Amino acid sequence: MSCLGVWLGFGLADEELNEQQKQEIFLRQARVVEVDRNEVGGRTAPWIITLDDGEKRQRAIFKHVDSRRPQPTPDSYKYELAAYELAKLLGIGIVPPVVEREVSGRKGSLQVFLENFLKEKDRQRKKIEPPDPKSFADALEEVKVLENLVYDVCLDADDIWIHKDNWTVCRVDFSEAFDTSAELLQGCEISRCSRKLYQGLLQLKDGAAAARLAPYLNKNEIKALLQRKNLIIEKIRKLIEEKGEEAVLFA
Repeated sequence: MSCLGVWLGFGLADEELNEQQKQEIFLRQARVVEVDRNEVGGRTAPWIITLDDGEKRQRAIFKHVDSRRPQPTPDSYKYELAAYELAKLLGIGIVPPVVEREVSGRKGSLQVFLENFLKEKDRQRKKIEPPDPKSFADALEEVKVLENLVYDVCLDADDIWIHKDNWTVCRVDFSEAFDTSAELLQGCEISRCSRKLYQGLLQLKDGAAAARLAPYLNKNEIKALLQRKNLIIEKIRKLIEEKGEEAVLFA
């Protein structure tokens, strides 16, 4: 089951796509009933927003800092949107739904707030072992592939969230991602990948990616992203040649 399927309650691909669209509509259109500017700390000081569409009430996290490259210390909600759109292009559900919206006169990214989840740093601190170690390890490997692609911090225990019931993994916080480096992340070695993500990388056309990400990334950021995509594909191909497909690609 993908990260999306967890909080929507099921894991079928066609249903997920439909519910994903519904979740985006909810984030864009549901009435803002509460804005908490103080609940979450951190460098970007995000707000917690409570939304209500008349049928359900749900919390979301709102980021409004927009300091994009070529700023010397880039940090932008636009990169959150880019990561989500990229995940959709690849057909994976690692990144929780996020949309662009104006709240209290400020534009920003509004993302589903993860309920009933555990941070990876808390799992490590409490020494909680996953019920299925291999599946959990595979999920982290898929996160590593995405992190190499967007060039973000590798397996930051603050940014990896695990559902308490079934151990599905989500990755959040891409506000500093999409560096213009044409290399893969140092110390974030790719060793395995899901078949779905690998196929998504193979099928991702440069033109389609550039068009989808243009509202959020500049030309240099997109160019570097596509270069990293090719490096990842080549890395996985070599691994398959050396170890065999079954040892590298997982369901």
